[in-house]
Amino acid sequence: MKHLGILMNVYKITFILLLLFILMNFTLEDKKLHKSSHNGEELLQNSPKIKLETSMKMIRSKAITLRQEKLQIEKEKQRLKQEAMIRKEKILLVEQSKNPSSKEKVQTISNQEKQKQNTKKWMKFNASYYGPDCKGCSGITVTGINVRETNYYNGLRIVAVDPSVLPLGTIVEIKTPYESFRAISADKGGAIKGYKLDILVESEEVATKYGRHNVQVRIINILKANSEGDT
Repeated sequence: MKHLGILMNVYKITFILLLLFILMNFTLEDKKLHKSSHNGEELLQNSPKIKLETSMKMIRSKAITLRQEKLQIEKEKQRLKQEAMIRKEKILLVEQSKNPSSKEKVQTISNQEKQKQNTKKWMKFNASYYGPDCKGCSGITVTGINVRETNYYNGLRIVAVDPSVLPLGTIVEIKTPYESFRAISADKGGAIKGYKLDILVESEEVATKYGRHNVQVRIINILKANSEGDT
């Protein structure tokens, strides 16, 4: 990766030197033009305006070339990064094949890596709402929080999630069309699969008013939580 940065610096220096050369050439030619008396056609072809237009075309062409080369360098950086991730995954798979009993441990490491990559990155979720009085709900979250009287836990809103996407105990920031707040993934449900979440509100009546819509979710911290069953 270091040599790519050096290559970028070389391109920048080359471009600056080319620009200085063109400007110096333009200045010298302009002086020669005033000292000589050629015919009208030659004067027109070598006029400062024509010289400037030609120089600008060359500069623009070089700028386009440098931009294309920069894009290629960026693509190369992304490719190298992707290859590094693939190599890491292969190492984990090899370790798993050598020691089958470590399968669960390897999977945990892989999930932690993915969660770390998602930290501070906004993700798109589809959100619905539910109340503690919903049909089939006990009023106690899967992590043991009593939500019959409040939909907060230590100042955080409570959301139900798919633990394979957001582990129970994860603190997140959520942006909805109505508000922004921080919440903890302290519950789950049979209908909450993939990039979906259920936001706890005061009652099912309030939940119906909010409806369903897309929200932005960003992981703030991943804590450890216990799960005993569904709500």
